[in-house]
Amino acid sequence: MVTAVTLGFGSGGTVVSTAQAAEVEGPKVKWLLSTWGKRRGIMEGMESFSEQIAEATDGNFEVSLQYGGVLSDPKENLDGLKIGAFEAAMFCPLYHPSKTPAITGLDLPFLPITDLETRAKVHEAYLHNPVVLEELARWNAYPLMSALMPNYEVMGKGEAPQSIEDWEGLRLSAGGGIGDLMKSIGAIPTAVPAPEMYQSLERGVINGAAFPYTYAFAAYKLHELADWRTEKSSLGSLTCVLVASKQAYEALPPQYQELIDRVKPGAYKHQIDTYTAIDEKNEKLFEEEGLKKVRFSEEDVEQIMDKAVQPSWDAWVAARNAEGLDGQALLDEILALAKEANTN
Repeated sequence: MVTAVTLGFGSGGTVVSTAQAAEVEGPKVKWLLSTWGKRRGIMEGMESFSEQIAEATDGNFEVSLQYGGVLSDPKENLDGLKIGAFEAAMFCPLYHPSKTPAITGLDLPFLPITDLETRAKVHEAYLHNPVVLEELARWNAYPLMSALMPNYEVMGKGEAPQSIEDWEGLRLSAGGGIGDLMKSIGAIPTAVPAPEMYQSLERGVINGAAFPYTYAFAAYKLHELADWRTEKSSLGSLTCVLVASKQAYEALPPQYQELIDRVKPGAYKHQIDTYTAIDEKNEKLFEEEGLKKVRFSEEDVEQIMDKAVQPSWDAWVAARNAEGLDGQALLDEILALAKEANTN
């Protein structure tokens, strides 16, 4: 069953903010949100969320983003919520799939989610699926919003692959489902830490890397070495979720809970706009470097679907069934939500 959640997307596919400028009266509340790294694209939605909340309440409700892993190791953020160490956190199911197996369906390759607006709609609805809510509740967690990540693409050095056969033997830094996907077409996936990516590509240790497009490639300057990059390949994306302590959320006065729902569309819009501006700048860089664009043909896509995608989907369904979940129902909902989002 498709879970209906209104996000406030306009007819043109852009997220429309519904947050009001009027002050929301209420008590003093401060949440600490545990995350890692520095401020970056993936956190822009939550930065906007925090700013809107503070502005609407005149600073009475504060969501303080704690970067650098100062509150918890990234892999232990759900554990921290469970014991009440902080009030909110970001986590990525890929880091510990067994903790939130239902959410890992959003990481499957070749889902029909081609842009960030569609991803926001699908994630926002699926995160409120009763199965997902129950899964999160076991960790004392309640979904605030998705930390949107763009689709992954591959950027590489050397001769650009023109067909499925040309991927044979290419050494690519690609993990998770994307790594499995690339392996199915003959590539050799390997795990290279992001800070070592440039040197590995320069020395020929790898032929290419799968990264969120475009910002991650530019951030690590891989475009300076690369000769080609894939385009609109729908490899998939990494899901990361911003959650609140269920106990802390339920303790909020009703007007603050309502405010959270009101500011989310504007937060998603800010994040998407940030990515769009970054992409425009980076695309110019890639053009200036003369990077060739590589697209999978329809025949290639059919082969990939048969050889890798459908088997990976089937394996995911079987794994969830073995855990006592209805894997097919969960996958069907994701696909139905994507279809609905793509037609609206």
